[in-house]
Amino acid sequence: MQQNPMTVITEILPDQRQKLEAYLAPVGTDIKNSPVIKFSNYQHLHYCTFFIIPGDHPSAEHPGTPALLAFEANIDGEVKQFINDLIAGNPDFVNTVYSCCKDYPGNNASQLADYLVKNDHGANAFYVAHPGQSRNAIYEQEQIRQKIEAYIDANRAELASKQAEEIHAAIVGHLGNINKPTPQPYLNSAGQRIFNGLLIALGIGLLGGFFGWFGPLVEFLAVLALLVGVAFVVLLRWNEMRDKQDNKPWVVSEQMQAIQRVEDRQLQNHLTSVIDIKPGRFRLITLKVVLFGINLVAKLVATKGDLSGIVTIHFARWVILPGNKRLLFMSNYDGSWENYLGEFIDHASVGLTAVWSNTQLGTDRGFPDTQWLALRGGSRDEQRFKNFARNSQLAELVWYSAYIDLSVKNVANNRAIHEGLFSTTNLAAWLKCL
Repeated sequence: MQQNPMTVITEILPDQRQKLEAYLAPVGTDIKNSPVIKFSNYQHLHYCTFFIIPGDHPSAEHPGTPALLAFEANIDGEVKQFINDLIAGNPDFVNTVYSCCKDYPGNNASQLADYLVKNDHGANAFYVAHPGQSRNAIYEQEQIRQKIEAYIDANRAELASKQAEEIHAAIVGHLGNINKPTPQPYLNSAGQRIFNGLLIALGIGLLGGFFGWFGPLVEFLAVLALLVGVAFVVLLRWNEMRDKQDNKPWVVSEQMQAIQRVEDRQLQNHLTSVIDIKPGRFRLITLKVVLFGINLVAKLVATKGDLSGIVTIHFARWVILPGNKRLLFMSNYDGSWENYLGEFIDHASVGLTAVWSNTQLGTDRGFPDTQWLALRGGSRDEQRFKNFARNSQLAELVWYSAYIDLSVKNVANNRAIHEGLFSTTNLAAWLKCL
């Protein structure tokens, strides 16, 4: 089943913000035992988050920006179905939350669902570590592994004298009837071949255009693409030379201390970042093109729990917020914040810099100095980048993980164990997964 992003963004009524925070904060404080809502009841939900994106006060020069409520979820299947299930299962929760927001349609399930769907902005780029792995499949495969481990522990002496084929047969016999794992969606399983084909087709098209292989129209398009590319590079460098980097150290505020207090309490962590897009149409268009490319790579190439060498991200998304002024980034990942940012710098500096070099924390507080969009500088300036990242973070009111004790590698290993039950190939490697 395909996973999808939901990012519902609604404007908070100014006099309702405190009420909203007071209602959601206790839910997030004890997510497992909250009497208000049990997110674990929703079998298509992997992760979800509620948080507030601060606004600013109006001035003579600026009309002000309202505070926004963001409801982010990573789900199996269609967003509309999940919303319907959520309203049916917890109508009081949904109505209490959104009664604090502008244009709330009232206590009518159909109208409320339409309201949430209308305000869902999805994602400009969306990464899934294990495409096609539903929440229920992840649960089932974890239970299979546990049953096999319990069986091996109880019969270790007997199994120690058997060959790999005999151990495999004994385990299969003990488990009984088990459904085969669902195959990965075709677009993901064949993604690398599709991606390579697109690159080859593009290369042939450009070469053919320049050498006149396909007629005057293609030749014209190839020359036009070259001119657009040259113009982009010139305009890019002109913008980059005018940029000013952020030299402000990490601000040790109450909010940042609150964020740090809830980090590293379990295997997984969540990161929420909201940051301004640099002014001007050029930066916005560049950002959209970069995010389109990242989304393409995420769907076709990075489909086996590995995003450019980073093997700790479960889900990640980039969303350009309404108004095209701010960029939202959210990630569910394994390990500490320091290690996570370090992995980004070591393995995905090009993509990271290509995105955030188009952003700033404020006037004269841009991303670390970058040349040629991503080829030099940027996130490679580690300390400035980490300060920049910390200062863009927001605290969550609610964060839910359906399998908080499983890493990306655990999920992949459990699937390999499940698949191995239906094959007798390379059993020695399969047994090492146990």
